[in-house]
Order: sequence, then structure tokens, then C-alpha cells
Amino acid sequence: MEDPDPELYREAFRSADIPMLIADTNFAFRDINDAGLEFLGYDYDDIVGESVGLIAADEEIYYEIVEQMIAGETWSGEFMARRKDQQVVYGQGFASPMVVDGDVEGFLAFFVDTTKQRRYENASEVLNRLLRHDLRNELNVVYGYTQQVASRIDDEQALEELDLVQEKVLEIVHKSERARDLREHLERSHDVSNHPVRLDVVLNNKIVDAMIEFPDAEFQFGSFPEVEVIGDDLLGEAIECLLENAVMHNDKETPRVEVSADRDGGFVIVRVADNGPGVPEEHRDLIFGREEYDQLHHGTGISLFFADNVVSSYNGTIWVEDREDGDGAVFCVRLQEQSTVDD
Repeated sequence: MEDPDPELYREAFRSADIPMLIADTNFAFRDINDAGLEFLGYDYDDIVGESVGLIAADEEIYYEIVEQMIAGETWSGEFMARRKDQQVVYGQGFASPMVVDGDVEGFLAFFVDTTKQRRYENASEVLNRLLRHDLRNELNVVYGYTQQVASRIDDEQALEELDLVQEKVLEIVHKSERARDLREHLERSHDVSNHPVRLDVVLNNKIVDAMIEFPDAEFQFGSFPEVEVIGDDLLGEAIECLLENAVMHNDKETPRVEVSADRDGGFVIVRVADNGPGVPEEHRDLIFGREEYDQLHHGTGISLFFADNVVSSYNGTIWVEDREDGDGAVFCVRLQEQSTVDD
């Protein structure tokens, strides 16, 4: 039986839908398939010839792989890679020496993208910890107020303190229900791949839902571009979190929320502006839960943390700005258009 045509192997390598790369004995890129280029965000000519260390986001894992390749052994495990845009992505990988006539001619590696799974697992874990943390603190407050009411039940101020108790109880109920709902959404979307989502449909639906949930707030919006963006079933939940935040953390008698979306060179920027107290610059990472966990209770907590993780899973970004025309904040979400990915 004749050996298969080498071109067949080359075509199989290039067309495989999992990222694959070949490195030479100096650990420089010799070849990489289309799935690998997409995963790492590079063009072919930009990466071939460069050191594989270019993409290493964890030096310890990288040197472990190099040592096993030099020893002629295979390697498998979890790894972290750094894309061209400096974003860190995660994967499960396998690497092996390529031996020809007894000599090592290079190294083959392939891997499965687990970035979305890792982010959702981390988000689910922190949501659980955050829920327990907030519940404990809020219940301590409730206990303190009830003690005060009991000690001076005939005091007129007791009625005011009782109102505070009721408010705190409602906060506990809301936080527990919100955390439960968001965790359920994360678990349902655990294995769902990113896919095209009609942004205008999502925005219109979620704004209508918010108008029903918050009848005392004013929502202003126009027509949205009829475009598809990279997302999944959680995009609507992330938008809902931003609308909810704009109302619930608003100190005005009538919260006003303005929603807009504009195309921007292959991306779409969604803006949710409010007339609330704004967000000091030094707190802008804190409110998304990007700081240490023990500082999270100083921020708005669950909803913004959830939205940040969901948007990041689409390789999108979310940030907050000051309003230029008055008090308040503008929460911005940058999403990639589907047409840009296809081109």
C-alpha cells in the first residue's frame, strides 16, 4: 500500500477546526492552521518564524512544555496563551515531538479553547461567594435593627427603623433571586458557542422588559442598527443588568435612562446613560468585580460583575464614562459585528 500523499496531511492540518501549530527545534513557529490564527488573533506572516514563547501567558507552563519536548516526551494539560491583542485565553492542549528517521525534526501541538468555560466557571464560583457574603452582612444589619425596635417599641422612631428593616429584607430577597437567576443562566450557557445575535432585537426586548419592571423610570431610545454581533443567549441578560443598574443605583426622584447603539469600524458600541450619581474613576474597576474579592462589597456587586464576564466571553469590552451633558454615568459595551468575523 502506498503512503498517502503528503499534501493530504498538510490539507488535514490546515483545515482542522481545532487550533494546531508546528514548531521547529528552536521552538519557533514553523506552521499554524487557520483555527490557530483565529484563536491567537495573528496573521500567518506575523507569527511564523517567531518564538512560541511569544504567546506564552504563563512562563512556568511554557518551560514545562519545552523541557518535556527536549526530553522527547509528550505533554498534555491546561495552558494560558496571550493573543496579539494581549488578551489572555485558556485551553486544554497536547504537544509531542515529531520524530523522522529517529531524529526530532520539530514539535506538534494542538489545543481546545476553554476560555469561555473557564470564565463562566469563575463567574459562577464568585457569584456563590458573593451571595453568601452579602447575605451574611445584610442579615446582621436586619438583626441589629430588630433589636433596636424591640428595645423601644413605643418610640416613634421605631416605625422608621422598621421601614429600614423592610428595605433590607427586600434587598436580601432581590440579591438572592438575582444571583440565583444569573447562575442558572451561566450553567445553561456553559456549553453554548458564540454565534450571531441580532443586537437590535435584544435591545428592544430588554428595554420593554425594563419599562415594565421599573414603571417610575424614564427610558429614552431611538432605532438601533439592524446588525448581528458575536454573542450568545446571555447577551440579553448582560444588557438587562446594565439597565437595572442604571435605575436601581440612581439617586434621582425620576431615574432617566438613555440607550443608543452605533456602528464603529466593524464593531458596535452600545451606550446606557443614566442621570444618577456617576462613578468615580478610581471605582470603575471595582464595580465590575475586577479587584480582589474582599473589596467587592464596596461596589454594586452581582449584576455588573456578571455583565463584565459575559461581554468578555465574546472578546468584547465594557467600561464606564462620565456623561458630558450633566450628572450620571455612561456604561459602554463594545461588540464585534458578525460580518467582520466572516470577512
